[in-house]
Amino acid sequence: MSTSVNLGGLELKNPLILGSAGYTSSRAGIKNQLTRGYGAVVTKTVTPKALEGAPSPRVFWYDPQERRLLSGAEALRNPGADVIIDAVREFADLAKSEDCKIIGSCTANTKEEIIDICQRFEDAGASAVELNLVCPATGPHLGPDYAHLAKWWVTDYDRAADLLNSVKASINVPLFAKINLEVLLDRRFMAMLDEKARPDAYSFVGGRMPNLTIDIATGKPVFPGNLNLRMEKEMPISPMCTGPVKPSTILHTAYFAKLTSTPLVCAGGLSKGTDVLEAIMAGASAVQVSTVVYREGNEAGRRMLAELNQAMEQYGYNDLEAIRGTVLSSLPEPPLFTVPGAKGFD
Repeated sequence: MSTSVNLGGLELKNPLILGSAGYTSSRAGIKNQLTRGYGAVVTKTVTPKALEGAPSPRVFWYDPQERRLLSGAEALRNPGADVIIDAVREFADLAKSEDCKIIGSCTANTKEEIIDICQRFEDAGASAVELNLVCPATGPHLGPDYAHLAKWWVTDYDRAADLLNSVKASINVPLFAKINLEVLLDRRFMAMLDEKARPDAYSFVGGRMPNLTIDIATGKPVFPGNLNLRMEKEMPISPMCTGPVKPSTILHTAYFAKLTSTPLVCAGGLSKGTDVLEAIMAGASAVQVSTVVYREGNEAGRRMLAELNQAMEQYGYNDLEAIRGTVLSSLPEPPLFTVPGAKGFD
């Protein structure tokens, strides 16, 4: 029975990837996660210099009893590229011995800075690079260092294509593009990227939901510091958090798999081994997890992998690659098969 997958030219021992988050923002964190059984670990998204990120509170549970709805409005808080790249170099041998690939994640305000970080990640031993083109919490309201980070790069067709092509030409490892759902749902945008600047994989989070929690001691809403700052500056807000959105993730995965041959890495609400199996059947090449690790701790990944193996044995699946996209033949082609917010078929 094989759990190995090929993700845009990157061979992984299993499809479970630890997504970029606070637990890979330090040397100790990266070392720890490399030994947890994942097929790959994504570093915290880094910028050329350390960033403090959004005001506190940054990461908290909207529902502390159930711990399903997590606010993650860190706004790219990170120790800077030097710290994480040095950690990648230090633990490259450990990653090799664990057969756990390191994927370096980055963004910056200029194309030249992004290229420099990507090249340094590769030189340090990273097996792939993921461009963070998604973070919704950044913006000029946090200061000039945040003006052109992450999502800014995909607010324009030509800018996004130029960045992806320039980075691809500068490195020899796979390039993954983590892009927000709204952009990918614009069929014209995805088609343009596929034609003009195809990355080795698209990475995305399958859904988000608005939430409101009230502090009953004060009668005031509980918002991440980033939203509080936007209100102070009289900017529009939309309270968002990552929630239990697995069905949305599976739906979007199948939809995108119908539209592109670019490998897909999905995330959002995945917390069981059977969730991984569903994602593969919907057309994903791999999945990323994050919230479940915050909720359960460092052994969440091993539990999910054990459940994945158990489910494969139970249902007689010997090879994940053989069952990838099996649901797609049962679904009509877009636009007869669609999802909320889809664009580009008129």
